[in-house]
Amino acid sequence: MNESSPLTDSNEITTESQHRVRRTFATILGGLGIVFLGLGLISLVLMSFVSSPTAAKSTIKSALNQPDVRDVIADKLIEKLQDSADNDTEKLVFSVARPLIVSAVKEKLADPDLINFAGEVAATVYAVYIENAPAASVDISKFSDATIAAIRAADPSIPTDQNPTMDPLKVERKPGDTDIKSIRDMAQRGSWLFVIIGLLLQVAAWFLSVATQLQRTLRLGIRLFAGGAIFLGIVLIARGRIPQSSTDNKAALTAAAQFITDPMVTRFIVLTVLGAVVGITGFVMNRKATPTVS
Repeated sequence: MNESSPLTDSNEITTESQHRVRRTFATILGGLGIVFLGLGLISLVLMSFVSSPTAAKSTIKSALNQPDVRDVIADKLIEKLQDSADNDTEKLVFSVARPLIVSAVKEKLADPDLINFAGEVAATVYAVYIENAPAASVDISKFSDATIAAIRAADPSIPTDQNPTMDPLKVERKPGDTDIKSIRDMAQRGSWLFVIIGLLLQVAAWFLSVATQLQRTLRLGIRLFAGGAIFLGIVLIARGRIPQSSTDNKAALTAAAQFITDPMVTRFIVLTVLGAVVGITGFVMNRKATPTVS
């Protein structure tokens, strides 16, 4: 008869205690890794909209492709031109049949050339304020000309000599202005740092685990799947709540929220699917590797 000695029992207890500690740390590190990875992916998406003049141009062009966003811009353009009108007669032009005029301007703003011009303006503003480019004067009369053309299309009776214009947009940094470039660079580095920390924590959790490689694969898949699903839910909830934060321009807020969160949704869906694939692979391979008792 084999009897275990007190020394053997003590070693088994010590080993089990060590394994429990390692499992606990592996679970904590794996969970933290998913949190860092998710936050990093969200940060990278947000930074992608404003990472460079080209990105700013692309963001503005994409925003103008949203009908509800164009509706808000059209309304603001009409308001701006009305404020710049020289007399009451010109102001009256913009106050009569305003919804019809806004609708006409909204359609005009869908013109690809105008959208591209808006993107160029955004790139210029970005270059000056963030990339510290020399001051620039941007002629934005193209917007007012397009607006007036759309107004006349809606109401041909408007006299041709009534052409309110917008002053050129003076873009320049003033002494003492916040150094936005350094803030952007720091945010970009921070975003990548979060992603890297998340990946390193997953590696640490992998090596701390006392399970077999197939079991580790299963647990990694579960973490990725759960993390992706949780962050996906958070993003979808936030997208639904953002438009409720204001009673004005709710449709535009809805469009903007969807525009911003769509890339996040895509990434977290990919993360969730990846987790499912990894987890299922680990589960199936683990089942095959486990001998069955007949």
